[in-house]
Amino acid sequence: MNSAFFEFNVAVSGMLTAKSALANISHNISNAATPGYSRQVAKVKAGIPLYASNGRGMVGTGSDYYGVGQIRDTYIDKKYWSYTCTNGEYSVKRSQLCLLETIFNDLSDTGLTGCMTDFFNEMSELTFSAGDSSYASGVIDTTVNLVENINSYAANMIKQQQDVNDEIYSLVETINSLGNQISILNKEIFSYEIQGQAANDLRDQRALLVDELSGYVNVEVKEEHGANYEENNADLRYKVLLNGQEFIDHFFYNPLTCVMREELADPDDAPHLYNVYCMNGSRFNEEGMSGELKGLLDIRDGDGGITDGTGNSYKGIPYYMDRMNLFVRTLAMALNDGTNYISGEKIENITAHREGYNMNGETNGLFLSYKDDLGNITDTETIDYEKMTAMNFSVAKKLLESPENLAIAKLSDTEKATLAAGGNVDFSSNNEVILGFMKLKDSYDLFAEGNIYDFIVATDSALAIDNKQATNFKEYYTDIITTVDNQRIQVSGVSLNEEMTNLIKYQQVYQASARIMNTMNQLYDRLINEVG
Repeated sequence: MNSAFFEFNVAVSGMLTAKSALANISHNISNAATPGYSRQVAKVKAGIPLYASNGRGMVGTGSDYYGVGQIRDTYIDKKYWSYTCTNGEYSVKRSQLCLLETIFNDLSDTGLTGCMTDFFNEMSELTFSAGDSSYASGVIDTTVNLVENINSYAANMIKQQQDVNDEIYSLVETINSLGNQISILNKEIFSYEIQGQAANDLRDQRALLVDELSGYVNVEVKEEHGANYEENNADLRYKVLLNGQEFIDHFFYNPLTCVMREELADPDDAPHLYNVYCMNGSRFNEEGMSGELKGLLDIRDGDGGITDGTGNSYKGIPYYMDRMNLFVRTLAMALNDGTNYISGEKIENITAHREGYNMNGETNGLFLSYKDDLGNITDTETIDYEKMTAMNFSVAKKLLESPENLAIAKLSDTEKATLAAGGNVDFSSNNEVILGFMKLKDSYDLFAEGNIYDFIVATDSALAIDNKQATNFKEYYTDIITTVDNQRIQVSGVSLNEEMTNLIKYQQVYQASARIMNTMNQLYDRLINEVG
Protein backbone atom coordinates (compact mmCIF):
# COMPACT_ATOMS: atom_id res chain seq x y z
CA MET A 1 0.00 0.00 0.00
CA ASN A 2 1.20 3.53 -0.76
CA SER A 3 0.19 5.16 2.53
CA ALA A 4 -0.07 4.25 6.17
CA PHE A 5 -3.31 6.22 6.23
CA PHE A 6 -4.82 4.44 3.22
CA GLU A 7 -7.96 3.40 5.11
CA PHE A 8 -8.62 7.01 6.08
CA ASN A 9 -8.62 7.97 2.40
CA VAL A 10 -11.09 5.19 1.61
CA ALA A 11 -13.41 6.34 4.39
CA VAL A 12 -13.10 9.98 3.30
CA SER A 13 -14.11 9.04 -0.26
CA GLY A 14 -17.24 7.42 1.15
CA MET A 15 -18.10 10.51 3.15
CA LEU A 16 -17.52 12.85 0.19
CA THR A 17 -19.58 10.63 -2.10
CA ALA A 18 -22.43 10.52 0.42
CA LYS A 19 -22.25 14.29 0.93
CA SER A 20 -22.45 14.96 -2.83
CA ALA A 21 -25.29 12.45 -3.24
CA LEU A 22 -27.20 14.06 -0.37
CA ALA A 23 -26.81 17.47 -2.03
CA ASN A 24 -28.25 16.00 -5.26
CA ILE A 25 -31.16 14.44 -3.34
CA SER A 26 -31.87 17.82 -1.74
CA HIS A 27 -31.90 19.40 -5.23
CA ASN A 28 -34.39 16.79 -6.48
CA ILE A 29 -36.71 17.25 -3.51
CA SER A 30 -36.63 21.05 -3.91
CA ASN A 31 -37.67 20.72 -7.56
CA ALA A 32 -40.23 17.95 -7.17
CA ALA A 33 -42.99 20.35 -8.26
CA THR A 34 -40.94 22.37 -10.78
CA PRO A 35 -42.46 22.16 -14.30
CA GLY A 36 -40.18 20.38 -16.77
CA TYR A 37 -37.66 19.27 -14.14
CA SER A 38 -35.99 15.92 -14.77
CA ARG A 39 -34.74 13.82 -11.90
CA GLN A 40 -30.99 13.94 -11.41
CA VAL A 41 -28.83 11.15 -10.02
CA ALA A 42 -25.35 11.11 -8.56
CA LYS A 43 -22.81 9.40 -10.79
CA VAL A 44 -20.71 7.17 -8.54
CA LYS A 45 -18.19 4.47 -9.42
CA ALA A 46 -15.65 2.42 -7.51
CA GLY A 47 -12.18 3.95 -7.27
CA ILE A 48 -9.29 2.50 -9.26
CA PRO A 49 -8.01 -0.48 -7.21
CA LEU A 50 -4.37 -0.94 -6.14
CA TYR A 51 -2.28 -4.08 -6.03
CA ALA A 52 -2.09 -5.68 -2.62
CA SER A 53 1.23 -5.32 -0.75
CA ASN A 54 1.93 -9.03 -1.06
CA GLY A 55 1.40 -8.87 -4.79
CA ARG A 56 -1.69 -11.00 -4.66
CA GLY A 57 -5.04 -9.54 -5.69
CA MET A 58 -6.28 -5.95 -5.64
CA VAL A 59 -7.35 -3.62 -2.87
CA GLY A 60 -10.29 -1.25 -3.34
CA THR A 61 -9.70 2.49 -3.01
CA GLY A 62 -13.21 3.60 -2.10
CA SER A 63 -15.77 5.43 -4.22
CA ASP A 64 -15.44 8.14 -6.86
CA TYR A 65 -18.18 10.76 -7.37
CA TYR A 66 -17.75 12.04 -10.94
CA GLY A 67 -20.85 14.06 -11.79
CA VAL A 68 -24.62 14.37 -11.96
CA GLY A 69 -26.70 12.48 -14.51
CA GLN A 70 -30.10 13.43 -15.83
CA ILE A 71 -32.90 10.87 -16.25
CA ARG A 72 -34.71 11.67 -19.48
CA ASP A 73 -36.10 9.56 -22.36
CA THR A 74 -35.79 11.37 -25.70
CA TYR A 75 -38.09 8.83 -27.38
CA ILE A 76 -40.94 9.72 -25.01
CA ASP A 77 -40.17 13.42 -25.59
CA LYS A 78 -40.58 12.97 -29.34
CA LYS A 79 -43.91 11.21 -28.86
CA TYR A 80 -45.07 13.97 -26.54
CA TRP A 81 -44.11 16.68 -29.03
CA SER A 82 -45.87 14.88 -31.88
CA TYR A 83 -49.14 14.43 -30.01
CA THR A 84 -49.03 17.93 -28.51
CA CYS A 85 -48.67 19.34 -32.01
CA THR A 86 -51.72 17.52 -33.38
CA ASN A 87 -53.71 18.39 -30.27
CA GLY A 88 -52.81 22.07 -30.74
CA GLU A 89 -54.10 22.02 -34.32
CA TYR A 90 -57.49 20.54 -33.45
CA SER A 91 -57.89 22.64 -30.32
CA VAL A 92 -57.66 25.75 -32.49
CA LYS A 93 -59.99 24.33 -35.12
CA ARG A 94 -62.55 23.37 -32.50
CA SER A 95 -62.61 26.82 -30.90
CA GLN A 96 -62.75 28.63 -34.26
CA LEU A 97 -65.45 26.36 -35.70
CA CYS A 98 -67.51 26.94 -32.55
CA LEU A 99 -67.23 30.67 -33.23
CA LEU A 100 -68.22 30.09 -36.85
CA GLU A 101 -71.28 28.12 -35.72
CA THR A 102 -72.18 31.03 -33.43
CA ILE A 103 -71.94 33.39 -36.38
CA PHE A 104 -74.32 31.27 -38.44
CA ASN A 105 -76.67 31.32 -35.44
CA ASP A 106 -78.12 27.86 -35.97
CA LEU A 107 -78.36 28.30 -39.73
CA SER A 108 -80.76 25.43 -40.33
CA ASP A 109 -83.31 26.46 -37.69
CA THR A 110 -83.79 30.02 -36.47
CA GLY A 111 -81.31 31.74 -38.78
CA LEU A 112 -81.37 31.65 -42.56
CA THR A 113 -84.09 28.98 -42.67
CA GLY A 114 -86.35 31.19 -40.59
CA CYS A 115 -85.71 34.15 -42.89
CA MET A 116 -86.51 32.09 -45.99
CA THR A 117 -89.69 30.75 -44.37
CA ASP A 118 -90.81 34.30 -43.54
CA PHE A 119 -90.03 35.32 -47.13
CA PHE A 120 -92.15 32.56 -48.66
CA ASN A 121 -94.96 33.12 -46.14
CA GLU A 122 -95.18 36.78 -47.15
CA MET A 123 -95.15 35.72 -50.80
CA SER A 124 -98.02 33.36 -50.05
CA GLU A 125 -100.02 36.18 -48.48
CA LEU A 126 -99.32 38.35 -51.51
CA THR A 127 -100.76 35.76 -53.91
CA PHE A 128 -104.22 36.39 -52.43
CA SER A 129 -103.83 40.19 -52.31
CA ALA A 130 -101.54 40.91 -55.22
CA GLY A 131 -103.03 44.34 -55.84
CA ASP A 132 -102.55 45.52 -52.25
CA SER A 133 -99.33 47.50 -51.76
CA SER A 134 -99.31 46.78 -48.01
CA TYR A 135 -98.77 43.07 -48.73
CA ALA A 136 -96.08 43.96 -51.24
CA SER A 137 -94.45 46.03 -48.49
CA GLY A 138 -94.43 42.93 -46.27
CA VAL A 139 -92.56 41.00 -48.97
CA ILE A 140 -89.97 43.77 -49.31
CA ASP A 141 -89.51 43.97 -45.53
CA THR A 142 -88.91 40.22 -45.17
CA THR A 143 -86.54 40.32 -48.14
CA VAL A 144 -84.59 43.16 -46.52
CA ASN A 145 -84.43 41.10 -43.32
CA LEU A 146 -83.14 38.12 -45.30
CA VAL A 147 -80.50 40.23 -47.03
CA GLU A 148 -79.36 41.89 -43.79
CA ASN A 149 -79.00 38.51 -42.10
CA ILE A 150 -76.84 37.24 -44.94
CA ASN A 151 -74.81 40.46 -44.92
CA SER A 152 -74.35 40.02 -41.16
CA TYR A 153 -73.14 36.42 -41.58
CA ALA A 154 -70.61 37.54 -44.16
CA ALA A 155 -69.41 40.57 -42.15
CA ASN A 156 -68.91 38.43 -39.06
CA MET A 157 -67.00 35.81 -41.04
CA ILE A 158 -64.70 38.51 -42.43
CA LYS A 159 -64.22 39.83 -38.89
CA GLN A 160 -63.36 36.35 -37.67
CA GLN A 161 -60.91 35.92 -40.55
CA GLN A 162 -59.21 39.18 -39.56
CA ASP A 163 -59.07 38.05 -35.92
CA VAL A 164 -57.52 34.72 -36.95
CA ASN A 165 -55.01 36.63 -39.06
CA ASP A 166 -54.05 38.69 -36.00
CA GLU A 167 -53.68 35.47 -34.01
CA ILE A 168 -51.33 34.12 -36.68
CA TYR A 169 -49.16 37.22 -36.36
CA SER A 170 -49.14 36.94 -32.56
CA LEU A 171 -48.34 33.22 -32.72
CA VAL A 172 -45.42 33.80 -35.08
CA GLU A 173 -44.05 36.36 -32.61
CA THR A 174 -44.39 33.79 -29.80
CA ILE A 175 -42.61 31.15 -31.89
CA ASN A 176 -39.77 33.58 -32.57
CA SER A 177 -39.50 34.46 -28.89
CA LEU A 178 -39.19 30.77 -28.00
CA GLY A 179 -36.58 30.33 -30.73
CA ASN A 180 -34.53 33.21 -29.36
CA GLN A 181 -34.70 31.81 -25.82
CA ILE A 182 -33.64 28.35 -27.02
CA SER A 183 -30.66 29.75 -28.95
CA ILE A 184 -29.53 31.69 -25.84
CA LEU A 185 -29.81 28.54 -23.73
CA ASN A 186 -27.80 26.67 -26.35
CA LYS A 187 -24.92 29.08 -25.79
CA GLU A 188 -25.09 28.72 -22.02
CA ILE A 189 -25.33 24.93 -22.14
CA PHE A 190 -22.46 24.67 -24.58
CA SER A 191 -20.21 26.94 -22.53
CA TYR A 192 -20.78 24.79 -19.42
CA GLU A 193 -20.51 21.39 -21.05
CA ILE A 194 -17.47 22.16 -23.19
CA GLN A 195 -15.64 22.73 -19.88
CA GLY A 196 -16.82 19.39 -18.55
CA GLN A 197 -19.57 20.75 -16.30
CA ALA A 198 -23.15 19.46 -16.17
CA ALA A 199 -25.92 21.74 -17.48
CA ASN A 200 -28.87 19.54 -16.57
CA ASP A 201 -31.10 22.31 -15.24
CA LEU A 202 -30.49 24.42 -18.35
CA ARG A 203 -31.30 21.42 -20.52
CA ASP A 204 -34.60 21.05 -18.65
CA GLN A 205 -35.40 24.70 -19.33
CA ARG A 206 -34.65 24.20 -23.01
CA ALA A 207 -36.78 21.06 -23.22
CA LEU A 208 -39.66 22.90 -21.56
CA LEU A 209 -39.46 25.60 -24.26
CA VAL A 210 -39.51 22.91 -26.94
CA ASP A 211 -42.58 21.41 -25.22
CA GLU A 212 -44.36 24.75 -25.63
CA LEU A 213 -43.09 25.21 -29.17
CA SER A 214 -44.38 21.76 -30.18
CA GLY A 215 -47.95 22.87 -29.52
CA TYR A 216 -47.60 25.66 -32.07
CA VAL A 217 -45.90 23.85 -34.94
CA ASN A 218 -44.44 20.40 -35.50
CA VAL A 219 -40.84 20.30 -34.30
CA GLU A 220 -37.88 18.02 -34.85
CA VAL A 221 -34.86 18.18 -32.56
CA LYS A 222 -31.35 17.06 -33.47
CA GLU A 223 -28.25 17.05 -31.28
CA GLU A 224 -25.25 16.44 -33.51
CA HIS A 225 -21.53 16.08 -32.93
CA GLY A 226 -19.48 19.19 -33.54
CA ALA A 227 -16.20 19.35 -35.45
CA ASN A 228 -14.19 18.90 -32.24
CA TYR A 229 -16.25 16.05 -30.82
CA GLU A 230 -13.39 13.53 -31.06
CA GLU A 231 -11.23 15.79 -28.91
CA ASN A 232 -14.04 16.85 -26.61
CA ASN A 233 -17.14 14.67 -26.50
CA ALA A 234 -19.10 17.59 -25.02
CA ASP A 235 -18.98 19.40 -28.39
CA LEU A 236 -22.67 18.91 -29.22
CA ARG A 237 -24.67 21.11 -31.61
CA TYR A 238 -28.40 21.50 -30.93
CA LYS A 239 -30.77 22.05 -33.87
CA VAL A 240 -34.53 22.60 -34.07
CA LEU A 241 -36.52 22.17 -37.29
CA LEU A 242 -40.06 23.48 -37.81
CA ASN A 243 -41.97 21.33 -40.27
CA GLY A 244 -38.66 20.18 -41.75
CA GLN A 245 -37.23 23.70 -42.14
CA GLU A 246 -34.24 24.79 -40.08
CA PHE A 247 -35.28 27.16 -37.31
CA ILE A 248 -32.40 26.94 -34.86
CA ASP A 249 -28.85 25.92 -35.71
CA HIS A 250 -27.09 25.82 -32.35
CA PHE A 251 -26.33 29.48 -31.54
CA PHE A 252 -28.25 30.96 -34.46
CA TYR A 253 -31.93 30.90 -35.34
CA ASN A 254 -33.87 31.76 -38.48
CA PRO A 255 -36.97 33.60 -37.24
CA LEU A 256 -40.30 33.52 -39.04
CA THR A 257 -41.85 36.69 -40.35
CA CYS A 258 -45.33 37.75 -41.47
CA VAL A 259 -45.53 39.39 -44.90
CA MET A 260 -48.72 41.13 -45.96
CA ARG A 261 -50.24 39.73 -49.13
CA GLU A 262 -50.09 41.94 -52.19
CA GLU A 263 -53.09 40.18 -53.73
CA LEU A 264 -56.06 38.40 -52.19
CA ALA A 265 -55.78 34.62 -52.23
CA ASP A 266 -59.59 34.45 -52.45
CA PRO A 267 -61.72 37.28 -53.90
CA ASP A 268 -63.76 37.50 -50.70
CA ASP A 269 -60.85 37.45 -48.27
CA ALA A 270 -60.38 40.21 -45.76
CA PRO A 271 -57.62 42.66 -46.78
CA HIS A 272 -54.10 42.70 -45.32
CA LEU A 273 -53.79 38.98 -44.58
CA TYR A 274 -50.32 37.60 -43.88
CA ASN A 275 -48.23 34.90 -45.44
CA VAL A 276 -45.58 33.33 -43.21
CA TYR A 277 -41.99 33.50 -44.42
CA CYS A 278 -38.60 32.58 -43.04
CA MET A 279 -36.22 35.47 -42.45
CA ASN A 280 -34.08 34.26 -45.36
CA GLY A 281 -36.94 35.16 -47.71
CA SER A 282 -38.26 31.68 -48.43
CA ARG A 283 -41.96 30.93 -47.95
CA PHE A 284 -42.56 28.84 -44.85
CA ASN A 285 -43.58 25.37 -45.96
CA GLU A 286 -47.17 24.68 -44.90
CA GLU A 287 -47.45 21.24 -46.53
CA GLY A 288 -47.52 18.50 -43.92
CA MET A 289 -47.55 21.02 -41.09
CA SER A 290 -49.56 20.62 -37.88
CA GLY A 291 -49.94 22.52 -34.63
CA GLU A 292 -51.84 25.67 -33.69
CA LEU A 293 -50.32 27.56 -36.62
CA LYS A 294 -51.68 24.97 -39.04
CA GLY A 295 -55.10 25.13 -37.39
CA LEU A 296 -55.25 28.91 -37.74
CA LEU A 297 -54.10 28.84 -41.37
CA ASP A 298 -56.69 26.18 -42.24
CA ILE A 299 -59.50 28.18 -40.67
CA ARG A 300 -58.38 31.43 -42.28
CA ASP A 301 -57.52 30.13 -45.77
CA GLY A 302 -59.37 26.83 -46.19
CA ASP A 303 -61.61 27.04 -49.26
CA GLY A 304 -62.37 23.32 -49.45
CA GLY A 305 -60.48 23.16 -52.73
CA ILE A 306 -63.44 24.68 -54.58
CA THR A 307 -61.58 27.75 -55.87
CA ASP A 308 -59.06 26.14 -58.20
CA GLY A 309 -58.09 22.91 -56.50
CA THR A 310 -54.61 24.17 -55.59
CA GLY A 311 -55.29 26.10 -52.39
CA ASN A 312 -55.94 25.02 -48.83
CA SER A 313 -58.44 22.16 -49.07
CA TYR A 314 -59.72 22.44 -45.50
CA LYS A 315 -63.25 23.82 -45.11
CA GLY A 316 -62.47 27.09 -43.38
CA ILE A 317 -63.93 30.58 -43.53
CA PRO A 318 -63.43 31.03 -47.32
CA TYR A 319 -65.31 27.78 -47.94
CA TYR A 320 -68.37 28.88 -45.97
CA MET A 321 -68.15 32.33 -47.50
CA ASP A 322 -68.21 30.71 -50.95
CA ARG A 323 -71.24 28.68 -49.87
CA MET A 324 -73.07 31.86 -48.92
CA ASN A 325 -72.01 33.49 -52.19
CA LEU A 326 -73.39 30.51 -54.11
CA PHE A 327 -76.64 30.81 -52.19
CA VAL A 328 -77.19 34.51 -52.92
CA ARG A 329 -76.18 34.22 -56.58
CA THR A 330 -78.46 31.24 -57.13
CA LEU A 331 -81.39 32.90 -55.36
CA ALA A 332 -80.88 36.23 -57.13
CA MET A 333 -80.54 34.71 -60.59
CA ALA A 334 -83.64 32.55 -60.09
CA LEU A 335 -85.76 35.50 -58.89
CA ASN A 336 -84.38 38.06 -61.34
CA ASP A 337 -84.07 35.97 -64.51
CA GLY A 338 -85.76 32.65 -63.83
CA THR A 339 -82.43 30.98 -64.64
CA ASN A 340 -80.46 28.33 -62.74
CA TYR A 341 -77.09 29.84 -61.72
CA ILE A 342 -75.30 26.48 -61.69
CA SER A 343 -76.55 25.05 -64.99
CA GLY A 344 -77.36 28.32 -66.75
CA GLU A 345 -80.64 26.82 -67.95
CA LYS A 346 -84.08 28.37 -67.74
CA ILE A 347 -86.16 27.15 -64.81
CA GLU A 348 -89.45 25.65 -65.98
CA ASN A 349 -92.76 27.30 -65.10
CA ILE A 350 -91.08 30.37 -63.64
CA THR A 351 -91.87 33.93 -64.66
CA ALA A 352 -88.89 36.03 -63.59
CA HIS A 353 -89.12 39.45 -61.99
CA ARG A 354 -87.65 41.02 -65.14
CA GLU A 355 -90.52 39.57 -67.16
CA GLY A 356 -93.23 40.79 -64.82
CA TYR A 357 -95.16 44.01 -64.37
CA ASN A 358 -96.08 45.89 -61.24
CA MET A 359 -99.57 47.05 -60.37
CA ASN A 360 -98.94 50.20 -62.43
CA GLY A 361 -98.23 48.17 -65.52
CA GLU A 362 -94.49 48.93 -65.48
CA THR A 363 -91.48 46.61 -65.65
CA ASN A 364 -88.88 47.26 -63.02
CA GLY A 365 -86.08 44.81 -63.73
CA LEU A 366 -84.20 43.43 -60.76
CA PHE A 367 -85.57 41.96 -57.56
CA LEU A 368 -82.14 41.42 -55.95
CA SER A 369 -78.92 43.27 -56.73
CA TYR A 370 -75.57 44.16 -55.12
CA LYS A 371 -73.64 47.21 -53.98
CA ASP A 372 -70.51 48.47 -55.68
CA ASP A 373 -67.30 49.42 -53.86
CA LEU A 374 -68.77 52.83 -53.02
CA GLY A 375 -71.88 51.31 -51.47
CA ASN A 376 -74.20 52.22 -54.35
CA ILE A 377 -76.78 49.61 -55.39
CA THR A 378 -76.22 48.42 -58.94
CA ASP A 379 -79.38 49.22 -60.92
CA THR A 380 -78.44 48.32 -64.48
CA GLU A 381 -80.64 46.13 -66.66
CA THR A 382 -78.03 43.38 -66.69
CA ILE A 383 -75.68 42.56 -63.82
CA ASP A 384 -72.57 40.43 -63.37
CA TYR A 385 -73.57 37.80 -60.83
CA GLU A 386 -69.91 36.92 -60.21
CA LYS A 387 -69.60 40.30 -58.53
CA MET A 388 -72.49 39.54 -56.20
CA THR A 389 -71.38 38.28 -52.78
CA ALA A 390 -72.92 37.69 -49.38
CA MET A 391 -71.20 40.91 -48.29
CA ASN A 392 -72.64 43.24 -50.98
CA PHE A 393 -75.96 41.41 -51.55
CA SER A 394 -78.90 43.85 -51.62
CA VAL A 395 -82.55 44.32 -52.45
CA ALA A 396 -82.97 46.15 -55.78
CA LYS A 397 -82.94 49.92 -55.54
CA LYS A 398 -86.44 50.47 -57.01
CA LEU A 399 -88.04 48.04 -54.56
CA LEU A 400 -86.45 49.91 -51.66
CA GLU A 401 -87.84 53.15 -53.06
CA SER A 402 -91.40 51.81 -53.24
CA PRO A 403 -93.03 48.41 -52.71
CA GLU A 404 -95.38 49.26 -55.57
CA ASN A 405 -92.44 48.58 -57.91
CA LEU A 406 -92.65 44.86 -57.09
CA ALA A 407 -93.44 42.91 -60.26
CA ILE A 408 -96.51 40.75 -59.79
CA ALA A 409 -97.99 39.61 -63.09
CA LYS A 410 -97.12 38.83 -66.66
CA LEU A 411 -99.61 41.05 -68.47
CA SER A 412 -101.13 40.59 -71.88
CA ASP A 413 -101.20 43.45 -74.36
CA THR A 414 -104.89 44.01 -73.56
CA GLU A 415 -104.18 44.27 -69.81
CA LYS A 416 -101.34 46.66 -70.47
CA ALA A 417 -103.62 48.85 -72.51
CA THR A 418 -106.30 48.74 -69.81
CA LEU A 419 -103.81 49.94 -67.19
CA ALA A 420 -102.48 52.60 -69.56
CA ALA A 421 -106.00 53.89 -70.02
CA GLY A 422 -106.50 54.15 -66.26
CA GLY A 423 -108.48 50.95 -65.89
CA ASN A 424 -108.05 48.15 -63.37
CA VAL A 425 -106.67 44.65 -63.69
CA ASP A 426 -107.39 41.81 -61.25
CA PHE A 427 -103.89 40.97 -60.03
CA SER A 428 -105.20 38.35 -57.58
CA SER A 429 -106.00 36.06 -60.50
CA ASN A 430 -103.10 37.25 -62.62
CA ASN A 431 -100.02 36.83 -60.39
CA GLU A 432 -97.69 34.58 -62.33
CA VAL A 433 -94.50 36.18 -60.98
CA ILE A 434 -95.48 35.64 -57.34
CA LEU A 435 -96.66 32.10 -58.00
CA GLY A 436 -93.36 31.42 -59.75
CA PHE A 437 -91.46 32.69 -56.73
CA MET A 438 -93.47 30.31 -54.56
CA LYS A 439 -92.50 27.39 -56.78
CA LEU A 440 -88.82 28.06 -56.08
CA LYS A 441 -89.45 27.00 -52.48
CA ASP A 442 -89.74 23.35 -53.49
CA SER A 443 -87.55 23.37 -56.60
CA TYR A 444 -84.97 20.57 -56.38
CA ASP A 445 -83.02 21.85 -59.37
CA LEU A 446 -81.53 24.99 -57.81
CA PHE A 447 -78.70 23.30 -55.89
CA ALA A 448 -76.80 20.04 -56.10
CA GLU A 449 -78.07 19.30 -52.57
CA GLY A 450 -81.73 19.81 -53.58
CA ASN A 451 -83.99 22.73 -52.78
CA ILE A 452 -83.18 25.90 -50.86
CA TYR A 453 -83.75 24.31 -47.46
CA ASP A 454 -81.67 21.26 -48.36
CA PHE A 455 -78.78 23.55 -49.26
CA ILE A 456 -79.01 25.38 -45.93
CA VAL A 457 -79.20 22.13 -43.95
CA ALA A 458 -76.26 20.64 -45.90
CA THR A 459 -74.11 23.71 -45.19
CA ASP A 460 -75.00 23.72 -41.52
CA SER A 461 -74.40 19.96 -41.30
CA ALA A 462 -70.97 20.25 -42.92
CA LEU A 463 -69.98 22.84 -40.31
CA ALA A 464 -71.36 20.70 -37.48
CA ILE A 465 -69.53 17.59 -38.76
CA ASP A 466 -66.22 19.47 -39.03
CA ASN A 467 -66.68 20.84 -35.51
CA LYS A 468 -67.53 17.39 -34.16
CA GLN A 469 -64.47 15.92 -35.86
CA ALA A 470 -62.22 18.60 -34.37
CA THR A 471 -63.77 18.01 -30.93
CA ASN A 472 -63.26 14.24 -31.16
CA PHE A 473 -59.65 14.60 -32.26
CA LYS A 474 -58.93 17.13 -29.52
CA GLU A 475 -60.36 14.85 -26.83
CA TYR A 476 -58.54 11.83 -28.26
CA TYR A 477 -55.15 13.51 -28.37
CA THR A 478 -55.67 15.13 -24.98
CA ASP A 479 -56.06 11.64 -23.51
CA ILE A 480 -52.96 10.40 -25.36
CA ILE A 481 -50.92 13.38 -24.17
CA THR A 482 -51.97 12.66 -20.59
CA THR A 483 -50.82 9.06 -20.99
CA VAL A 484 -47.48 10.02 -22.55
CA ASP A 485 -46.91 12.72 -19.96
CA ASN A 486 -47.51 10.17 -17.22
CA GLN A 487 -44.86 7.99 -18.88
CA ARG A 488 -42.45 10.93 -18.81
CA ILE A 489 -43.21 11.52 -15.15
CA GLN A 490 -42.59 7.88 -14.35
CA VAL A 491 -39.19 8.08 -16.05
CA SER A 492 -38.07 11.63 -15.27
CA GLY A 493 -40.25 12.80 -12.44
CA VAL A 494 -39.13 13.07 -8.83
CA SER A 495 -40.59 10.45 -6.49
CA LEU A 496 -40.45 11.78 -2.95
CA ASN A 497 -40.65 8.23 -1.58
CA GLU A 498 -37.66 7.20 -3.65
CA GLU A 499 -35.72 10.31 -2.66
CA MET A 500 -36.43 9.71 1.03
CA THR A 501 -35.16 6.15 0.64
CA ASN A 502 -31.98 7.45 -1.00
CA LEU A 503 -31.70 10.09 1.70
CA ILE A 504 -31.65 7.44 4.42
CA LYS A 505 -29.26 5.28 2.40
CA TYR A 506 -26.67 7.99 1.86
CA GLN A 507 -27.10 9.28 5.40
CA GLN A 508 -26.15 5.81 6.62
CA VAL A 509 -23.25 5.68 4.13
CA TYR A 510 -21.96 8.96 5.53
CA GLN A 511 -22.35 7.81 9.15
CA ALA A 512 -20.77 4.42 8.43
CA SER A 513 -17.79 6.06 6.67
CA ALA A 514 -17.37 8.41 9.65
CA ARG A 515 -17.50 5.41 11.97
CA ILE A 516 -14.74 3.73 9.95
CA MET A 517 -12.60 6.83 10.36
CA ASN A 518 -13.26 6.82 14.10
CA THR A 519 -12.42 3.12 14.32
CA MET A 520 -9.21 3.58 12.32
CA ASN A 521 -8.29 6.52 14.55
CA GLN A 522 -8.68 4.38 17.66
CA LEU A 523 -6.71 1.57 16.05
CA TYR A 524 -3.77 3.81 15.12
CA ASP A 525 -3.86 5.53 18.51
CA ARG A 526 -3.52 2.17 20.29
CA LEU A 527 -0.92 0.97 17.82
CA ILE A 528 1.27 4.09 17.97
CA ASN A 529 0.87 5.26 21.56
CA GLU A 530 0.52 2.01 23.44
CA VAL A 531 2.21 -0.64 21.32
CA GLY A 532 4.87 1.49 19.59
